[in-house]
Amino acid sequence: MTGEQNLPTADRPDSELQGIDIRAALARGLLLDGVPRRALFTEAAIAASWQVQDLDIGPYPVVFLARFVRTGGILAALELPEPLIGAAPTALARDWLAAARSAGTGLAVERLFAQWLDMVAALVALRRCEADRRRSAAQAPATVPGRQNHG
Repeated sequence: MTGEQNLPTADRPDSELQGIDIRAALARGLLLDGVPRRALFTEAAIAASWQVQDLDIGPYPVVFLARFVRTGGILAALELPEPLIGAAPTALARDWLAAARSAGTGLAVERLFAQWLDMVAALVALRRCEADRRRSAAQAPATVPGRQNHG
């Protein structure tokens, strides 16, 4: 066994990551350390963050779900009427929760799943922050080098 087998997967554009089977990544990554766990917290988290963003879910509801999983567990989260608000977000959350449940309900699995949800939320927040920064930069008045804008 060489050290190369333990390297993270190759860099891939987000467009390729959107087709990742997140359920499978959750089931494997929550159970198996090493490459499956790294893929869960990198590629699968990126893909999941795009799913969240496509449904116009902000980072805070995902963070709330992560906190609920930490305190109540995966089974209790599955019993929530709406783990994320709205029909499509609820279906997405239930899909992830069911995949996490398939990995077990031990404290270690629940802690890892909550951390993964936090990672997904952080990626959504980061993307929103960057979009806000770009919008602000686009709306800022242009400056001419060597001149000050007084307007």
